[in-house]
Amino acid sequence: MIQTQSTAIKRRNSVHKNLFDPSLYQIPEPPRGGFQHQKKEYSKETFSNQVFGYDITSLKKRFTQLFPSNIQGYLPEVDLRITIICSIWYVTSSISSNLSKAILRTFNHPIALTELQFLVSAVLCVGFASIVNLFRLPRLKHTKFSKALNSFPDGILPEYLDGNFRSSILHKFLVPSKLVLMTTFPMGIFQFIGHITSHKAVSMIPVSLVHSVKALSPIITVGYYKFFEHRYYNSMTYYTLLLLIFGVMTTCWSTHGSKRASDNKSGSSLIGLLFAFISMIIFVAQNIFAKNILTIRRKVGILPSSSTDDVTSKEGQPSLDKTRFSPLQVDKITILFYCSCIGFSLTLLPFLTGELMHGGSVINDLTLETVALVAIHGIAHFFQAMLAFQLIGLLSSINYSVANIMKRIVVISVALFWETKVNFFQVFGVILTIAGLYGYDKWGLSKKDGRQT
Repeated sequence: MIQTQSTAIKRRNSVHKNLFDPSLYQIPEPPRGGFQHQKKEYSKETFSNQVFGYDITSLKKRFTQLFPSNIQGYLPEVDLRITIICSIWYVTSSISSNLSKAILRTFNHPIALTELQFLVSAVLCVGFASIVNLFRLPRLKHTKFSKALNSFPDGILPEYLDGNFRSSILHKFLVPSKLVLMTTFPMGIFQFIGHITSHKAVSMIPVSLVHSVKALSPIITVGYYKFFEHRYYNSMTYYTLLLLIFGVMTTCWSTHGSKRASDNKSGSSLIGLLFAFISMIIFVAQNIFAKNILTIRRKVGILPSSSTDDVTSKEGQPSLDKTRFSPLQVDKITILFYCSCIGFSLTLLPFLTGELMHGGSVINDLTLETVALVAIHGIAHFFQAMLAFQLIGLLSSINYSVANIMKRIVVISVALFWETKVNFFQVFGVILTIAGLYGYDKWGLSKKDGRQT
């Protein structure tokens, strides 16, 4: 009897003690596939500090030491990672913008060009994701090409790519969740309207004039945040942006003035300006909308295939070693693919009922040379869009608009040297624009506030 009571007491004590054992409350992590452990292997731990194998801090220090000590204090602070991304973005944008003008000279079908551009972009997304997935196989993942593919920053590639084509590509990449469609459908509408209006504008007015209208985007962005989000900007922000815009407008209008005598199509120019303005408004709205989806700094990870993946992040269970998933973030390849698919679907009806039915010359004008130019244009646009998505996630909306201005300077400069002779006002406009960019970076919106916008 006493022995039985002692045994019962021991059992009660044992149960009472174990009820407060924290290990009993550890919810097991549900299986998500093999990519969770592979994520550490493909992590980008060194990307923030290194570019192409070189340490960013040492490179910046060496570059600064090239200047005298009394000048070093006036040098703007340079983010080498963003500078390299922007440089590649400018080159691909110049190729894409000037090729679109060259294509539309012989293939004057803007809607058809938009449709082909969406098609090429979607095919490239699937192809690129398939190649990356292939080099995640155990026998290929240690090759140099595989390491280069996996050196992309966080947020570019899907995390679930594990080498299995059926499960990764067919069952995940090509089968979107409801949340992915809800986030990419508005962006697909932006892409649809923005690209058609942009191509319409390029077919009617010079490339430089189109970009002069789009140069108003920083002012529109600042105005939106000022009046609708009630953000505060110091006076230098407005002064430097006005100087920047005035420089771009001077460059572009001087170019347009030299062409006015030969073109002499005022009605067409006004319609082209209207299309360019609509395109600018659309892309500003897209940038503001996409900011919450594409930002990866200080955010949790990339959107998983199903919302049930967040089951491990319950209240009172902070995760220290594993990545948490955001309900509003999707990797850039997935975004670009579904934006292209949505844009292609929305453009299909205007193309079939418009240019294809009423303009039967679409097929006849599609020569072998045009197809080659469209393919190159699509590849350039693919890389341009990928880099733009990455920059939207790294920069504030205002800083991204300023980066867009610098991109237009490069595009305009290439167009000027390609098509016309450079005059004094064009050079003066470029100098004013660079001065505006420097002033904005040095005395305008602070870096800290700008990153958080």
